[in-house]
Amino acid sequence: MLGSGSGGNATLLIDKDTRVLIDVGLSCREVSRRLDQIETDPASIDAIVITHAHGDHTRGARLFSKRHSVPVYSTAAVREEWDVQGLADWRVLIPSQMQDVGRLRFYSLVVPHDASQTVAFRIETSAGAVGFATDIGILTDALIQLFQDCSVLAIESNHAVELLRVSPYAASTRARIASANGHLSNEALAEFIRTHLAGTVRCMVLVHLSRVNNVPEIAELTCREALLACGRGDVQVVVTRQDRVSPTIDLESLATPGRLSSDGAQEGLPFGQLSVEKVSEAGR
Repeated sequence: MLGSGSGGNATLLIDKDTRVLIDVGLSCREVSRRLDQIETDPASIDAIVITHAHGDHTRGARLFSKRHSVPVYSTAAVREEWDVQGLADWRVLIPSQMQDVGRLRFYSLVVPHDASQTVAFRIETSAGAVGFATDIGILTDALIQLFQDCSVLAIESNHAVELLRVSPYAASTRARIASANGHLSNEALAEFIRTHLAGTVRCMVLVHLSRVNNVPEIAELTCREALLACGRGDVQVVVTRQDRVSPTIDLESLATPGRLSSDGAQEGLPFGQLSVEKVSEAGR
């Protein structure tokens, strides 16, 4: 994971010879630079899959698709709201259906958020399943069910309720963020962990942290306290950052306890058959 936030999101999944970007919300140049940092040739990307039409998820997608002849997958409603021209190729994502993208199998589910047909994913890989939900107002029963049997959950932990309450944002903006069509709080994620976290989960990746209404240490502590409360202290926690490369997640190595870096932060696991990278610039 390389970071995440409302300034731009992009996620790289690698499974053997398949490389897929989920969202390209950074500029094409920045995505290419960050791919180079993890020794991935931008020209090797096989597909782009778009979660929703907001600019922090689509900003660089058109140029990246055109420059590297990469097909873009999205729902029809997302493409209509995005209103983009000049993609190398567009392929429709059909919600509530499984679709193959190379070796990866995507099941998309429409989730509550203030954009047309925002989707979360369950991604079947050769090494296990990944749950992915970066912008969600609430965790619905359908989404909770979708995440059963996943090994990794990449999930929003956008704001701390109290920090949002005293935020400098306008009251209308605070209300939108806190609404069922806004963004998931640390506290709401913690409640999900205590009551619904699947026993198969080995790693939680906290994404889309606000730089105004959250603090990475608070998000991590809230998550870890919830894990301990339900007897899941074995689960690794990765907090994505806006300004640094976060750990790579290797599904095949998740049975090995996470190492600690010299500053006490949990280190990533080495690259294996499947890795998940998160790319971003800034947070909401």
